[in-house]
Amino acid sequence: MEELIEKNMGLVLAIVNKFNPRNQTEKEDYIQAGRIGLWKALTKFSKNGGSKFSPYAWNPIRWEIIKEIRAVKTKTVSLASVDYFDEQPNSHNETPFWELIPSSLNKTESQVIQLRLEGYNFKEISSKLNCHRSHIKKIFHNAISKIRDTNDE
Repeated sequence: MEELIEKNMGLVLAIVNKFNPRNQTEKEDYIQAGRIGLWKALTKFSKNGGSKFSPYAWNPIRWEIIKEIRAVKTKTVSLASVDYFDEQPNSHNETPFWELIPSSLNKTESQVIQLRLEGYNFKEISSKLNCHRSHIKKIFHNAISKIRDTNDE
């Protein structure tokens, strides 16, 4: 099996490069995810199915890389949310986050930030404000950007 994986690494690398990894670490993570997809494709592929292996393996490799990207994004957003709402003042800034919320936020942005501070997740906030969860996330991230910009000044 390992020999077949090594033989088909060119396919994995071609797919990884289509995702334009930002740095070597990200590229290596995508390659590892691609190897998992390649392995899954190899275990399920049947020569009797009438198709060639490369086209068959394309989607499992691609989907494993996409799952890796989503997992990294989820971790980043989760870590960012924890950092934003940390109740302990950090060493470079003695003022807690919520005391630095600028007046430039609109009503909805303020509501979303306030609800996040109260511990609500995006799904719960979307129900409360009768908006789609993806819209709430956009509002949240826009508000965070405004807060960062204001507090950097």
